[in-house]
Amino acid sequence: MVRESLVEGAVTFLRDPSVASAPLESRIAFLKSKNLTQEEIDASLARVGSQPSSTAAAPPPGYPLPQYGYWEQAPPMRRDWRDWFIMATVVGGMGATAYWAAKRYIYPLIAPPTPPQLEQDKAHVDEAFNKTFALLDQLAKDTQELKDAEKARTDRLDSALAEVENVVSRMKEAHEAREAEAKRMARDVADIKDSIPNAIEKDKKITDTKIQELTDEMKSLKLLIQARMQQPSKPDEQQQKQANGTSDTGIETPLGSAGRSMVGGRVSIPAWQLAAKKKAEEPEGEAKS
Repeated sequence: MVRESLVEGAVTFLRDPSVASAPLESRIAFLKSKNLTQEEIDASLARVGSQPSSTAAAPPPGYPLPQYGYWEQAPPMRRDWRDWFIMATVVGGMGATAYWAAKRYIYPLIAPPTPPQLEQDKAHVDEAFNKTFALLDQLAKDTQELKDAEKARTDRLDSALAEVENVVSRMKEAHEAREAEAKRMARDVADIKDSIPNAIEKDKKITDTKIQELTDEMKSLKLLIQARMQQPSKPDEQQQKQANGTSDTGIETPLGSAGRSMVGGRVSIPAWQLAAKKKAEEPEGEAKS
């Protein structure tokens, strides 16, 4: 593999006029001493236009080979007064610029303050402190107002909660009272429901008793009327028996106030008894017919 950097250096070396007059063997030997391979040497000679020889002739005795480097340094450039003037102008301009920048920007940062600046800074500091104190006072005032408002809100909230608790307690008591009243009404309804059959039965018994008594009285009245109709010739005896409340059969019959009122006088049947007799005779007449 050809190293282009070494080949280019060798080409530059071979093209040097002082080297071109040297024998080819000397140039090849010098290139080999610089660690160039045969391939790199051939490439360098091909670019320069020289053909390498197959047999390298030995240099004549007593003739030293010239030693060359890859590149010869150029002679130093000569400077005249114009170069020095330009350099001085540039350096002076840069120095003036640096001085102006340092005086403008750096010196105010490191320079000690003057009395007017101190007074001005003091005034600024006092003003800042006054603003800070005023801000702190306003902040304390606002904080106190917030505390008062929060306390008032807390008091209102506590009062509202107390009212709500009272309302809830009253509602609970009212609910319990309604439940108790409902239970009592349910018990009353159950008692009434249980007592209705008993009351009906009791009323039925009372009614039956009264009907039976009325029936017995009607039967007694009927017997009395029949006895009066069968014995018209003995009014005095019959009246006496009615006054005593007995009949011919020896059975005492209740005459009532109407029967007793007719004792001692002519027997007269009350109108309600006549109506009852008529109603009793009507079924008998229908049965006979």
